[in-house]
Amino acid sequence: MATLEPGSTPRRWIPEGGLQEHREKIHKESKIADKKNLPFTFSKPGKTKKQSQFKCECGHIFLASKNTVMVICSKCKKLSKAAKME
Repeated sequence: MATLEPGSTPRRWIPEGGLQEHREKIHKESKIADKKNLPFTFSKPGKTKKQSQFKCECGHIFLASKNTVMVICSKCKKLSKAAKME
């Protein structure tokens, strides 16, 4: 399967007035919403920081989400049950 390089194909949808005008409209509306003291904000989702240390059967220690059950170890390349270190 071939992969596409970024920018090798045109956008699927070009907003009316062009991309620059579209960006300006988004920024303008965002500033208006900020001034209204709404009970919510728009932002990028935060990265989860709830990680724990796990130990593979081969002894390799790694960080993963606290809900991790199984993992492919980067050292031994085997699928194994992740044992939480305490």
